[in-house]
Amino acid sequence: MPDKYLIHKPVLNFKQLPMSKQKTTVIGLFLLALTINLHAQQVVSKEKFHTNEQMENDIGYTQAVKVGNTLYISGAVGWGTMHEAIKIVYDELRTTLKHYNADFSNVVKENLYSPVLDSLIAHKELRKPYYNNDYPAATWVEVKRLYNADLVLEVEVIAVLPKLKKHK
Repeated sequence: MPDKYLIHKPVLNFKQLPMSKQKTTVIGLFLLALTINLHAQQVVSKEKFHTNEQMENDIGYTQAVKVGNTLYISGAVGWGTMHEAIKIVYDELRTTLKHYNADFSNVVKENLYSPVLDSLIAHKELRKPYYNNDYPAATWVEVKRLYNADLVLEVEVIAVLPKLKKHK
C-alpha cells in the first residue's frame, strides 16, 4: 500500500501538552459535550388544536399542531359524493386555519389522498376558490382506502403563520 494511504499518528499526544493547554482542552470538550447534550434535550414547544378531542384520542392524532410559526394540519376527511367531500374537507381546513388567524394564503404544502382520484381530478375546480389562485405545493395520491372505507377524500396541509409583532 502506498504511503499516502497510511494513517499517521499525531506528532503530539494529550499528555505531551503543557498542563494549561490540557486544562483548556478538557474544559472546551466539557463545554462542547454540555452544549450538545442541552441541545439534544430541548423540548419542542407544541400548541395543539382539537376539533373533536375524544375522537382524536380514540384514533391517536391531533387535528393541528403548531411549532414555532409552522402549522401542521392533520388530514381533514370528506365523504359522500366527491363534490360534497371537497366542500366538507376545505370548510374544515378553513375552520382550523381560522383558529390560528390564518387562511389558505398561509398554506405552503397540501397532500390529497383519495381512493377515487379520477373523481377528484374531475372536480378539482371546486378547491380552487379556497386558494384564490395562490396555490401551495401539492401532491395528489390515489390510495386503496382511507381510515374509514366510506371516506372519499383526505387532505392535510402545512401552513406558515406570520410572526406576530411584539408590543413594547
